[in-house]
This record gives sequence, C-alpha cells and structure tokens, in this order.
Amino acid sequence: MINRIKAKPEVKGYLSLVLHAHLPYIRHADRDDYMEERWFYEAMTETYLPLIDVFDRLTNDGVDFRITMSLTPTLLSLMADRLMQERYAAHLAKLIELAEREIDRLEQDQGLQPLARMYAQRFRELKAIYESSGRNLITRFRHYQDLGKLEIVTSAATHGFLPLMRTEEAITAQIKTAVRHYEKHLGRSPRGIWLPECGYTPGVDRILKSCGLQYFFADSKAVAYASPRPNRELLAPLMTPYGVTAFPRDPESSQQVWSSENGYPGDYNYREYYRDIGWDLGWGSAEEWEYIRPYVLPTNERVNTGIKYYRITGKGKHREPYNPEWARERAAEHAGNFMFNRQKQAEHWDAHLDRKPIIVSPYDAELFGHWWYEGPLWIEMLCRKIFHDQHELQMITPSEYLNEYPIADTGKLNESSWGRNGSAEVWLQGDNDWIYRHLHEAEGRMVQLATRHEHLESRPRLSASLLKRALNQAARELMLAQSSDWAFIMDSKTVVDYACKRTKNHLGCFRALCSQIEDGYVDEAFVAELEEKDNIFPDIDYRDYASIYRTAPVELIRDEATWRTVLQETKDRANVFLLAWEYPPKYVGGLSRAVCDLAEAMAAQGEIVHVVTSSHYGAPAFEKRNGVYVHRVTPLYSAETDFYHWTFEMNLAMIDHLVQWKEHGGRIDLLHAHDWMVYHTLREIKLSYGIPAVCTIHATEWGRNQGRLSTELSRNIHRLETGLAYDAEQVFVCSQAMKHEIQQLFHKEESKVLVFPNGVKRADAMEAATSCHNRDAAKRELGVEHEHVLYFVGRLVHEKGVQTLIHAMPGILSRVPNTVLYISGAGPMENELKQLAAHLGDRVRFTGFAHKEQKHTHYCAADVCVIPSLYEPFGIVALEAMMYQRPLVLSDTGGLAEMIEHGVDGYKALPGHVDSLVYHVTDLLLQPQFGRQMAERAFAKLEQRYIWEQLVNSIREQYRKFTHELLPAAPVKP
Repeated sequence: MINRIKAKPEVKGYLSLVLHAHLPYIRHADRDDYMEERWFYEAMTETYLPLIDVFDRLTNDGVDFRITMSLTPTLLSLMADRLMQERYAAHLAKLIELAEREIDRLEQDQGLQPLARMYAQRFRELKAIYESSGRNLITRFRHYQDLGKLEIVTSAATHGFLPLMRTEEAITAQIKTAVRHYEKHLGRSPRGIWLPECGYTPGVDRILKSCGLQYFFADSKAVAYASPRPNRELLAPLMTPYGVTAFPRDPESSQQVWSSENGYPGDYNYREYYRDIGWDLGWGSAEEWEYIRPYVLPTNERVNTGIKYYRITGKGKHREPYNPEWARERAAEHAGNFMFNRQKQAEHWDAHLDRKPIIVSPYDAELFGHWWYEGPLWIEMLCRKIFHDQHELQMITPSEYLNEYPIADTGKLNESSWGRNGSAEVWLQGDNDWIYRHLHEAEGRMVQLATRHEHLESRPRLSASLLKRALNQAARELMLAQSSDWAFIMDSKTVVDYACKRTKNHLGCFRALCSQIEDGYVDEAFVAELEEKDNIFPDIDYRDYASIYRTAPVELIRDEATWRTVLQETKDRANVFLLAWEYPPKYVGGLSRAVCDLAEAMAAQGEIVHVVTSSHYGAPAFEKRNGVYVHRVTPLYSAETDFYHWTFEMNLAMIDHLVQWKEHGGRIDLLHAHDWMVYHTLREIKLSYGIPAVCTIHATEWGRNQGRLSTELSRNIHRLETGLAYDAEQVFVCSQAMKHEIQQLFHKEESKVLVFPNGVKRADAMEAATSCHNRDAAKRELGVEHEHVLYFVGRLVHEKGVQTLIHAMPGILSRVPNTVLYISGAGPMENELKQLAAHLGDRVRFTGFAHKEQKHTHYCAADVCVIPSLYEPFGIVALEAMMYQRPLVLSDTGGLAEMIEHGVDGYKALPGHVDSLVYHVTDLLLQPQFGRQMAERAFAKLEQRYIWEQLVNSIREQYRKFTHELLPAAPVKP
C-alpha cells in the first residue's frame, strides 16, 4: 500500500530515514564453521529482529512512523533459506544458554549479573519474534510495508558495484534479477532501488527505467554538482534525463550519526562494541577456555557472542560496566537533538523553496544495533518525538514524496558513490584492481554464451534442459563473483583471504561451466553440486545477459541458410531502406505506426522494403515481418546516455550495420529517413556510396515548441532537421501546413517538398466500421453504461493540449453532468495532468499507455473523440476516430485543420481555448444524431483519401525517380 502523505498545515519539511540492509551471500552448504556466516547471525540478533521489535512497539502505541529500508536480494535469500533459518535458530538457542550460564557465573558480581539477566531476557524476546514469523523475517517486514509504515526498496542482485562493470548486459542482468527476486518475496514490484554503495554512472538510469524503477539514492556530490546545478540544491530530488528520480544524501544529518569523532554512537554512555566475552574469556585458565569454547567457532577461532558488559567510558583502557538506563536517557537526548537540527533545516529551506524540503538520511542498517547497540532504541525515540512532540517535521517515504511532488528539475548526475572521496576508489585501488580483468572477461564470455543460446536447442550430447541449468548456474557464479563486498574487504584489509577465495572460486566455477558449454558436453553432477552449494536466485534467467548489440548481418541472421536466402531474395530488384528510431513492437509516439504502415503497404505492393531501427527488448534482431525485412540494431554503451546522445550512438550502430550489409553483397538503392533521429546515418551512407536519399519530417522542433528554440537541446535538434532537409533530395510531409512550415524554416524549394498524408489499412478500417456499433457492450465492459464518454488518446506532452481538455471538463459537466473522460497515453506530463484533474474525481480517468485491444474498447464506447492539440502536423488518432465513426472535435491547427470540414464531418475548436472546446463537445453530446451524421461523412472521406493501399502508389512513383526501376505489378486486392 503506497500512501499519499497528508501533511499538516504547520509542517515545514519532511525527513526520510533510509536504512540500507545488506549482507553478501555467506551461506555455506557444506559446513557451519565459517566466521563469515556469523555476520548473518549477528545482524539478525542485533539489527533486524530489534527493528521489528521497534516497529511492533510503535504500532501498538499508535505512533505513525515512516521508514525506508533496502533489503538486498542476497539478504532476502539468506532470510528465506531453510538451512540458514535452522542454523540461526540453533545459534539463538545457544545464545540463550550462554546468557543463562552467565547469570550463574556472575552470581557474586552484582555489577555485571543484572546485565547477564538483561541479555537472557532479550534473547528470549527475540526468539519469540523469530518463531512467530515462522522463522522467515521477510514476512514481518512485508507486513509493515503492507501497512504503509515501511517502504522496502531493492538493490542489485549481488550488490555488484555497477560503475565498474564493463557491459550494459551485466548491469541489466543484476537489476532484472533483483526485481524478480523482490517480487517473489514481497509480492509487488519495487518502486525504488539502493544502488550498491550508491554507485552511479550515467546510463544506469536508462536501465533502471526499463526495469520499472522510479527512484534511487545518490551521494550528495552526485546531485550537488549536477549539470545544470539543481535549483533546490540537496533538499529535493533531481530527475535524470531518463526520468528516474535521484534522492540525494543529506551530509549534515549523515555526519551527526556517522562521524567517528562527533557522531552519537561514540558517546561514553553507550555500549562498547569491542569488549565481548567471546574475546575476554578464556585467557586466564584452561577451565575458563572450556567454558567459552562451545560458543566460539568449532575451529576454536574467537568471535563475538553479542554479550558485552562495558560502556565506552572514554578513549583510554579503563572501562566501566554498561548502564542501560543511562544509555536510554542518552538515546532520548540524541533523538531530540537530531530532530531539533532537522527542524531547523526544514524551517530554513521551507522559506526558500517552492515545495516542502525533504531531508534524506541514509545509513547502513547494521549500524543500528550491531555497531551501535542503542541504535534501534534511538530510531524508536526519534519516531515517537516526531509524532508526539512537534509539528514542523514529518517522516515520509520517497514514494509518498513523489506522489506529492511528481515533477522535479532535470539534470545530469556525476559518476559517484558514498565511498571514500565520493568515487570508486574503495573498489578500485592497488589491493583489488586485479579482479576486474577477470570479471570483465567473464562478463564478455557470459554475454556471448547467452546470446548464442538465447533460443535453447538440444545437441547430440546435451539436452536443452541441462544446457539451461548450466547457463543459469554460470550466471549465478558470475553474479556472486561481482559482489562489491569482496573488493571492499580487500580495501579494508579485514578477512582478505576469504574475499579473494570467494572471488576466485566463483570465477573458477564460472569458467568450468563455460568451457563445458562451449565444448558441447556438460557434467550434470558438477552442475548439481554447484546448484546445491550456490543456490541463490532459483528464478534466475541467463537470457538477461543476451546481447541485442548485433550489428553485423552474419550475427543478425545466425542461420546461414536464412542469410543466403535473404541475399538471394533481394539481389535482383531495388532495395529501399527506411530508417526510423522506433518500429513495432517499440511504440513511443506515432512515428512507429506511420513507418510500419508505410513499409507494410509498400511490401504488399511488391516492393523490397527494409527497415533499420533500434532494438527493443524481446524483439528479434532480424525478422521478416509482414513482408518487410526488419533489422534492429542497438547503440554501443555510451557515458552520454540522454536521448540526444543516445541517438548519436544509435546512428553509429546503423551506419556500421549498413556498411556490413553492403560489404556482404547486399543492395541499397534508396534511403528514406524518418525525422532527425536518423540524420547521421542518411548523410554518411549517402555520401559514402552515392546512394540517393529522401526523408519524411513528421514534426519540427520549432513547431513542437511553438516557435521557441530556447534551449541548447532544441537548437541542436533544429540544426539536425536543417541538415536533413538540405541533404535529402526530396522532403515528404503529411499535410499542407507542414509543407508551408518546412519551406519557411529550411528554405526548401516548393517542388522538393511533397505532401503524402498518413493513412490506415483498408482491413483495419473495415474491421473498425463493423465493430463501431458495439457502443453499449463497450460501455458495459468499462462499467459506464449510463454515461457519456469522451475519449482522448495520445502522448501526454504539452503540445497535445490535454491540459486544455481537463480545464474544459467543469464546463462540460455543468451542461452534461453524466460525462466521463478517458485519457489514454503516457508521457512526461502524466503526473502533472493527474494532479490537474484530481479535483474532478472519477470524471477523468487515466488508462496509461493503450494497446490495440484497449483502444478498440474505448473507441467503441466513445460518444465523442477529442483531439485538443496545440501543434499537430497530422494526427493519426483522428483517422482512428474516423475509422470507428465517432464524432470528432479537434483543434483548428496544422494538419488536423485539413482533415475535416467544420460543421460537416467534425468540429474544429480554437487551439488552447477552453470555452471553444466546451461549446463544441457539449453540442455533440446533446445532439447525438447530428454527431452520427458527421461521423458517417468523415468515414466516407477516410475511404476516399486516407487508405494506405491507395496512398502508397504516389510514394512508389517518387521512389522510381531515384531507383530508375519500373513499377512492379501490384498484387493487392482492390
């Protein structure tokens, strides 16, 4: 349950307390005497169970709190593992036994015996919590997430340090595996992620976005020095170019807790971490050693037991017994001090910002309880004080803040981490740099194998099922070797041998599996052994590593027979290559559909048509789709990964692909580029091979921004559009309005700018006409049988004018109260528009991006379709409304204005004019018979002017002027 926070009027700002809970995968199936496995036991006893205890007490006392936690995939795996659950239960039983024996041992020591009693009681309380959760503590964390008190975020699968990974596939696999694991254990998709070590590098945001993640946490330096400099500094999140929100760490609150000199945990009244009976006892006599020996490792290595009797006292060697009451009083004081300082921060920034500031205070969860014994108590005191003692500060989760303020400034973040010097220094220096040449080699090998075996095929000595198991296990071993913990340990010089051993062992197992797969023979017993030993991520999918960066034709069409067939099919006739950055199944705007309809209509007429486009997850790198040869290429990884720079990388991949096509004997007789995104490819291939080129400009940057080119990005795009218009022998446009715009902007002579409107397929038009009478059934499906339905579909951007339609709804409802507006589409204005429409309740309903079936239902249910664009070169959605014979109200602008005759086959409203929109929409709602007559006339016009099978002949004639080829006979039905 994601709550929308309800701030009290006097609230000056928000506090987001973030706890990063992580442990590496330290499960050892063969034996339980590893010191590192004790890390899990200690964290369970001192951090995770005490936090649940705090949440229980706060909830029972009616304290409304908000805390954000990351539960990393490796930690979730340890918590859910039956073997680890049993081992921890046994460990907890031994702790209780030891504490009770300590009560007896200290019978004559009235200073320490009460502490032994305290520990015995505490361990029994924790055992009760553990057993009540069914030994799976995830269920308790999930309970508080479901209550809306706790927000849980994910992290990379094995906490690999993403900026030091070589391939995008490796980063993608880490994130996708993490998301699946989160969904499995927590029953929902994560909204946020804790990037391991807060390690960010440009381009990671694009991968996060593709995996459905909305926000992450960043070090303060990443945001403070972003470009452009953030207007709200560190007191509000910043959105990356790919629309993922970065919440910056607040340095001031971090220092108060983290500082080794001035931080709260160093107070002399708190418990001393470094004095534990596991180390203190057994030095004086053999009897004392026999007493403590059962509670250290079976190898007789000393470890912390968790029973510590002394407070910090001071910097010298003198120590005094721990006093729980003094520590409790000091925790309350420190909680009050922390709250006071955050209040002052919030009060200061509330006067300077256009929104309530958010103070993001992230810490390692294990600091609270494990290193700082009183840490969970401090959190409890802080939550109570914020709830009871003041009104200026309110706790919040990142999702709640995004719900309240969905719009943020955009900027490019710096590569950074929360490690030493804010860089990758901890994970890349002289003591650990040796690991990366091996990890990078392994990444490349995993990508090659996953790509080669993306579609499993049995071999003479290797079944598909065994091959899949081996590939999945190889992926596990690589991920486990990538854990940032190993490099961190090597830097901190703690258990270095263990970290080196883990890295080398996982890489060794990985290489052995790869060699077997490459040789075509896999030892099933070896795979089974590894599956038992390293059993993390049972749902792992090796295909997450499959590369879609395939630019050479030999790689694109792996079956050599198919390759020869394609060359043979295309060698004797003109080959037309359409260049477009999006193509089905990739849909971003209307360009994808327009290019697809044109290409398939041309292929149906007998043309040899290729489309070179960008890759899309799940779509093949090459296919023959409805007669069209579709080549999908993927940009090389680039540090500059905003959309503008990404298109440049995409062009490099397209150029490389077309060069190799030519070198392998393929023909290119004409290039047809669609919009500025593919301009570099058109120019390079045209000049390199002397190939003629035309282009279609679907819209201009000048038009989208209503005559303003106020940003560097807009000016850059305009320059590319100018170059495209100049280098193309002819410019195709979809309306007379666009022709005029192109001539005025780019000074292209009139004879070089040709108008070819967009269209619809005849079969689609006939299908829509047949189903358009099912209005009542469609309304029943939507649950609006007795409502008037308005329908808008399109990108949620400013130029589509949806904001005007929302502003018009009160006027429409005052005249026709039982009216509901459906808005289908996605885009950067979505959250802003939802806020704008919030006061209208269920009278405005956002459906998100609409697929074909969803649009079909909404068109059938619609009484009026509304297209309120401020700028529209054409408007394919108007053709869709005409297909379904739905009355149209559209803006009197651009190509839209040319599609209908006002009052005859539709209404034209003034662009951006609320009253005009209200009048024309309500007139059609109140006169349904008149609207039906208009819609019938519009359908007749569609049949005469906008059917692709008719439109395409004019374009084919233009192609022939450049290819000098006779028109082939058209095999289509009339």
